[in-house]
Amino acid sequence: MLSYSKSALVGAILETLAYGLYLSYFMQGLQIILSRQKLKGIPSIRLLLTSLVLFFLITMRMVLDNKAVVAAFTNDPITPNAADIYLENFGNGAMFRTGTYIALTIVADIFIVYRVYAVWGGSFIAAALPSLLATADIVTGALLIQAIRELAAGSSPDGKNVATHAVVFYAFTLSLNVLCTLLISLRIYLTKRRADGLIGTSIDIGMTMTIVIESAAIYSACLIAMIVPTALGNNVQYCLLSVMPGIVGIAFSLIIVRIGSGLSPHSSAGPASALRFASERTGTRFDTTEARRSSRASGEDAIPVHLSHGSHSNGMASESDRAKNEEEKEEV
Repeated sequence: MLSYSKSALVGAILETLAYGLYLSYFMQGLQIILSRQKLKGIPSIRLLLTSLVLFFLITMRMVLDNKAVVAAFTNDPITPNAADIYLENFGNGAMFRTGTYIALTIVADIFIVYRVYAVWGGSFIAAALPSLLATADIVTGALLIQAIRELAAGSSPDGKNVATHAVVFYAFTLSLNVLCTLLISLRIYLTKRRADGLIGTSIDIGMTMTIVIESAAIYSACLIAMIVPTALGNNVQYCLLSVMPGIVGIAFSLIIVRIGSGLSPHSSAGPASALRFASERTGTRFDTTEARRSSRASGEDAIPVHLSHGSHSNGMASESDRAKNEEEKEEV
């Protein structure tokens, strides 16, 4: 069975690789956010702050994990199993590392709850169950930190008490992400059905739904892969746990990058489709805008699709409404 120290070492290596991939997506996403100079409303600030907070926490977790591993294997090279003894001495450092991961998970979960709230036109009913799951996330995360704090020096980190709290925490965040993804996809699908026949067939509204589902699938698959060894008490869980901060950041930034650059499995280079979030508590509609100059120059007919908020019962905005709302809505 893989020892705790070896799993921590392998995890630190994998975490560094995942962080490098996340960093590239983060920089691209940040460039996309900052390039929307005319769309600096409150939603834009929220997206920017969330991206920066996640970057700070993910970077901190990576630095702390690598520092702990280096210290464990170089602190006392003479004593047998010195790395295991060092890493199993659970103190403030271990709690801080775990707390960092729990914090970044909660930040990402709260933001996806906000996405549900925004996409459903500011509906508290739609966001009620996700909000309860997010609250459960916070509570179980705090209980997990408390369980680690109560571990005596030399105790197994995958003991029954800690493992139980960890599995419950992972299960809640998995349930939250699956539920929010379904709610967002359902809203997009319903709006797409209303839009059928009213707009040109060149508009691929389903692209946005595909991107959201695929990004959530990456995170959900990794969570499931981590829950299994955690429940079985296998130290492989620590290899996967170290990778998770980078996966959280990748899943979050991937939506921004792919929507901002118009990339999907069914699209070529062209105008982006984007989820738009606004503060109005009104119905949600798909809004069409004028194709970008680059697309017109290349002869492409594709039109970017935006998910925005409005009051039209048929889900479509008039030309005058689109012009008015252009300055008020935000692309994600």
